[in-house]
Amino acid sequence: MKKLILPAALSAAMLLSLAGCSKTAAETPKTMADGTYTAEMDDASTQAAYGWRDRLVVEYKDGTLVSAVFDSYDADGNKKSETTPETYPMDPAPSAWMPELNDHILKAGGSAEIDGVTGATMASNNAKAMMKAILDSGVAGETVVVSEPTAG
Repeated sequence: MKKLILPAALSAAMLLSLAGCSKTAAETPKTMADGTYTAEMDDASTQAAYGWRDRLVVEYKDGTLVSAVFDSYDADGNKKSETTPETYPMDPAPSAWMPELNDHILKAGGSAEIDGVTGATMASNNAKAMMKAILDSGVAGETVVVSEPTAG
């Protein structure tokens, strides 16, 4: 009887350790059809952001995420990434953190598990929500409108 307990316990331990190595569906990037996908935040989110509408445009080629552009636009179409400290006093400046956020989106490889950027929490959360919306219901060439994500 003792001979059976040790091998059974070792087998169980090995199975449990292997189970911890597998990725969940949320962590596994979805294969997307080639094309350009766009998501933007809704009117309520834009109002909460003092008139700036966050937009994420991503491109897939051969099923792989090849580009990501996150930016915010005012009612006149001006880009937040091109503002100056005089016109948009934020520290860090959007021109500093937006390229970093775009890099994080690309590094996520097409999943919504995007690392946030320090000092740009709302934008980081919006980028995650928009990427999730693209993955869940995005259609190449169309824009998905996203409601403000919950805090957290």
